[in-house]
Amino acid sequence: MRTLLTTALALAMAAPAAAAVDKTLCVYDPSGANGDIFNLTKDYRTEALSWGVSFELKPYTDEKTASEDFKAKKCDAVLMTGTRGRDFLKFAGTLEGMGALPEYGELKTVVKKLGSAKAAGLMRSGDYETAAIFPGGAVYLMVRDREVNTVAKLAGRKLATLDFDEAAKIMVKLVGASLVPADISTFASMFNNGSVEAAYAPATAYKALELYKGIGNTGGVIRYPLAQMTLQLMIRHADFPADFAAKSRAFAAQNFGKFLNVVKKADASIPAKHWIDIPEADRTKYDQMFLDVRVRLRDQEKVYDGRALKLMRKVRCQRDAARAECAQKRE
Repeated sequence: MRTLLTTALALAMAAPAAAAVDKTLCVYDPSGANGDIFNLTKDYRTEALSWGVSFELKPYTDEKTASEDFKAKKCDAVLMTGTRGRDFLKFAGTLEGMGALPEYGELKTVVKKLGSAKAAGLMRSGDYETAAIFPGGAVYLMVRDREVNTVAKLAGRKLATLDFDEAAKIMVKLVGASLVPADISTFASMFNNGSVEAAYAPATAYKALELYKGIGNTGGVIRYPLAQMTLQLMIRHADFPADFAAKSRAFAAQNFGKFLNVVKKADASIPAKHWIDIPEADRTKYDQMFLDVRVRLRDQEKVYDGRALKLMRKVRCQRDAARAECAQKRE
């Protein structure tokens, strides 16, 4: 008996580890294979091997194409913005809600909460599951004329608006700006050549898409985050190991700071002369305006997920209980 046990143990120790399954991960990065997002995804790929998945990375500079290739099953997974991913999972896409997460610290808290086992059910809808959430940067309004520094001054101005972003379309109409449909591949050139007077984007696009050309010597970047862009990894959960998504979300939460460093570097790359600061009274007014918009997008337009809005409100009020909305409890 002892000999049999010894032999069995030796065979078990000699058996090779289960081979990782091969999958294709399509990565949206405005700068393609040379971009910071794509390079950071290489670190993620290395970690994924320990979860039983070997990824082939495919760079995309056109987010729409990446999303459509994922739908067509040309990709097993896709890394794209939360707004684009809202078609697959409304809850995770709502994290990019307008004015919902003013600070990076608040986004970090939310990502940490959603990386826990308790939140797993919120991250799955039908065949799809959000397997990781990474920071993509605060979204700012960029203008060609720095005199356009209030919502009122946007009235009548041409503003490049992503054609798939229903929330932004409604916001643009509410402030009286002139909506000019655009997509990820066209909005930058429209802003830079003067076809539109304003556009919104994270700081990571400032150099990658050469938005400084549109800003020139007369424009600027309004230092008020309209939203937090996130990069979300979407999978079809049935095609991956059962514990893959949970391990992936935990990794994203644990390494939030590493990915945020790239975002902060981009923020810091915008010259001080280009930043436009707004009065605190205006910030308070805009906070209320965005709250009204989020409630409308939840109740009337059915764009936002109320559970996600409630989570983010809780995080905001934990960080600053003096916010007027904390007494209103509308979300």
